[in-house]
Amino acid sequence: MEVAFGSDPGNAIRRWASYLAIDQQTVDALREYYWIMERNIDEVLAFVYDHLSSCPETAQFYQNEQSIVRARGHLRDHLMLYVFRGHFGVDYYNATIRIGQTHQRLGIDFKVYSGAYCIVMSQLARVVYQSLAPNIDNIHRYMSALNRAIFLDLGLATAVYYDTACFELEELAYELNFALAKAGEFRDNETGEHIKRISRMSFELAKALGQPAHWCKMIQIASPLHDVGKIGVPDEILLKPGKLDADEWKLMQQHPAIGGDIIPDNKSELIRMARRISLTHHEKWDGSGYPAGLAGEEIPLEGRIVAICDVFDALLSTRPYKRAWSVAEVVAYLRENRAKHFDPLLLDCFLEHLDSMLHIRHQFEDAAQPETVAD
Repeated sequence: MEVAFGSDPGNAIRRWASYLAIDQQTVDALREYYWIMERNIDEVLAFVYDHLSSCPETAQFYQNEQSIVRARGHLRDHLMLYVFRGHFGVDYYNATIRIGQTHQRLGIDFKVYSGAYCIVMSQLARVVYQSLAPNIDNIHRYMSALNRAIFLDLGLATAVYYDTACFELEELAYELNFALAKAGEFRDNETGEHIKRISRMSFELAKALGQPAHWCKMIQIASPLHDVGKIGVPDEILLKPGKLDADEWKLMQQHPAIGGDIIPDNKSELIRMARRISLTHHEKWDGSGYPAGLAGEEIPLEGRIVAICDVFDALLSTRPYKRAWSVAEVVAYLRENRAKHFDPLLLDCFLEHLDSMLHIRHQFEDAAQPETVAD
């Protein structure tokens, strides 16, 4: 069976297909599990448009039932005819560009538009999990294909927000990193300011370690995508107000691999760094981390840097399942895990610059703290 990119889809769609590693296996998975979308698409879109009609940034575009029905119908047709069938040819390309042009003409903000895709993706993750559980391999295979298809759609549609839909891939990826990371705010409120803090802390630690300016800038841009794979984790697991059971934790541990699928191996130095961070920021210095059990300097430097910044910021933050720790408690935990979880030399450097890291925390404080369960 031939991959359905069309006989002459043009340079833009070829680059995006290559960038997202959309291959025959991706198309096969989309078509094999198309029945899940047939059964659930109306429920998914009903949730999405209920959210959009109540969100302050988008409510003005959905002021009456007729506008909601019309928009929902257009999106349903687009997803079912092209995206979920793996039909990525010339007709798909033209239809997707028109969608992007319409939203830009209406004045819909780029970040809001990107965020809407993440609402769709979170609901798709839910129905896929419900339909295929407990077969984690099938869930991962289909979610990988869906992630690539959805981000192809997002990339093409939002390309019109720039001067041309054929914008150079390196520049587009540079901007899209932040857009995709910020879009996480539409799913999980706790990550909104978190990604900004991780970006700045990673930059500061890299700078303190004496890394070249270009490398420091790259980790600042790439690090916000460290948890992009959580887009593929069902809400009932991602937002559970309590500890995960063994099966839930096993599924949660898939998110670095999902992130690696979303950010494919690519010749771009920036994209490769973002992918390495996603895959390795949960590895531990002593080899007890996941997903690959890497140890010591087997873990890329950028992964070791983000690991420290991520844990530091998470422990200081309130989460649905925990209270915020004090600075003293967090520092004690970091020191206790020196040469266990964390690279000892990097951790020493981080603690030497603790005041700078705390300043970043204050600079990008969370707007509101979620309620927590009892300790």
